[in-house]
Amino acid sequence: MLLPVHILWELISLFKMVKLIKNIKMKNFIYKCGFLLILMLTACSDPLELEPESSITASNFFNTDSDFRVYANQFYDYFPREGRGFADFIWTADNDSDNQIAQNDGNIFAFGANTINDNPPSYGGGGWDFGNIRSVNFFLDNIETSVLSEEAKNRWRAEGRFFRAYLYFDKVRKYGDVPWFDTAISEASPEVYKARDSRATVIANIMADIDFAIDNLPQEIGNKEYIDFYVAHALRARVALYEGTHRKYHETGESFGELLTQAAESAKVIMDEGGYALHTEGGPTNSFYNYFSLPLPGTSSETILARHFSTDLGVTHWSQRFIVGQAMTGFSKSLADDFLCTDGLPVSLSPLFDEATDYDFIEVEMANRDPRMSQSIWNKGDLRLAGPDEYFNEDNDRVPPFNSTWPSGYGIKKFSNTDREFQVPGAADDGVYVFRLGEIYLIYAEAKAELGTLTQSDLDISINLLRDRVGMPHMPLMGLVRDPSSDFDGSIPEIPAVSILIDEIRRERRVELAAEGMRRDDIVRWKAGQLLAQTPLGIKFNPDVYPNAVNEPFARTNADGFVEPYQGTSRTRQFDEDKNYLYPIPPSQIGLYPNGELKQNPGWE
Repeated sequence: MLLPVHILWELISLFKMVKLIKNIKMKNFIYKCGFLLILMLTACSDPLELEPESSITASNFFNTDSDFRVYANQFYDYFPREGRGFADFIWTADNDSDNQIAQNDGNIFAFGANTINDNPPSYGGGGWDFGNIRSVNFFLDNIETSVLSEEAKNRWRAEGRFFRAYLYFDKVRKYGDVPWFDTAISEASPEVYKARDSRATVIANIMADIDFAIDNLPQEIGNKEYIDFYVAHALRARVALYEGTHRKYHETGESFGELLTQAAESAKVIMDEGGYALHTEGGPTNSFYNYFSLPLPGTSSETILARHFSTDLGVTHWSQRFIVGQAMTGFSKSLADDFLCTDGLPVSLSPLFDEATDYDFIEVEMANRDPRMSQSIWNKGDLRLAGPDEYFNEDNDRVPPFNSTWPSGYGIKKFSNTDREFQVPGAADDGVYVFRLGEIYLIYAEAKAELGTLTQSDLDISINLLRDRVGMPHMPLMGLVRDPSSDFDGSIPEIPAVSILIDEIRRERRVELAAEGMRRDDIVRWKAGQLLAQTPLGIKFNPDVYPNAVNEPFARTNADGFVEPYQGTSRTRQFDEDKNYLYPIPPSQIGLYPNGELKQNPGWE
């Protein structure tokens, strides 16, 4: 059964009306409704009578730049977002790492408790599902048959290949070897069940896609809601650093130097563009926090790419309602301890911190520390919303909450916005960045350090700019002292030891990017999985500060008096070096392959 022509053209007209709407999120919404409706109505016929997708879209839709723009808008939904319901908040993305402590039994991936049937969608592509990649390839296939000029075709090829690279990077991080598809093959094709391509092959294809995007995307800073030349370089830097260090520390035998060089080169391209600069509004004591509370992060000079939302267009989320009311997660003591003191020394070495007494009160623990700590973690006296009409803890000097929904005592302040209009359930429309300059500085410094070519000048144009923003002492190239509490000094046999310089760069990355969803990836690429096997701790429990928590299950402590949120739970924290660096492939997918072409990842058999 084919759609009546008048209905088909009404739906296509819906597509073309989208270009009149400026907000990208509404474009995505309208696009998806119309496009899916066409597919659904067409699919109502007998399968033998089903008209191929291309006979509808290629001949009647993919004709102009506007048509390709409308179709490509859906790809932007593959980026991280603030949750549209009660999950997927960007600030919960570190729950699967040692940075955060999720309530109740915690995150199964942080515990190493996931099974072969657990296949998390996560951001950007959804487990073993290749549907999004097929959508991109369908887009690319239709470019070839369009009547656009070659220049216009290259522009849209660049956009499609960027997103294919972005999605495949997600697959490689999860599963290692994956099948590479560069065309939208039919579900009936035997190629659907091809064997996996090697990780190295897929990475090479990813880098080729990104390089094509760099050569053909707009070469200037755009509106920061669509990808451009600099966004492609940001992705190139991120992928190259990840895979270069992964190859190095997992000793795969694959070359890693070229990738690390590419990471540094792409980072430097962005750093040299005068239109980007760190967000400094608010000065050292507020600018870091202020950046992450911006309603429209794309307006900041620090942002390379952002996602914006709109109450007027009905594209909103619940993020602010939860982060200030019942976060159901919190930072760990491990992360809190990594914030340096204001003299530039770690708490284990600085005379400004007394480990015997300064943990007793959070306002004392956070005094004389890197200002990013008090801009990332709720401190005593911070104004907090409990509901639409009142602030809580007024009778206790607004001590940060510690209870079953604030399980660690280190409440996440970063990404919050206490403006009351954002607290209305489902009404928040503050945006979120996708790529920012702060990450680029860290990529540059780490890549150069791993190559052994980092200079003091390199530090001064990267990490030390991050420190300048918050008034911290510069990181010196020489004279650094090893933190006695370091996890990267060889004291944990399974974790490769690194130089003091790389150790400190990793610390800088951790505190700068906390709650941004990058910590687990860092742990994986550094081959530091045993960090996830350590018992996570929260604040030092002080019954005088939290009298209502005495004898509560969430307030159990270890022998030193620090909150141990998972004490008494049924799960044992573990990390199997032979399997937990990759996710298992769902058995239901393996069973679809007629000749056993798809094999389970090691350790998950």
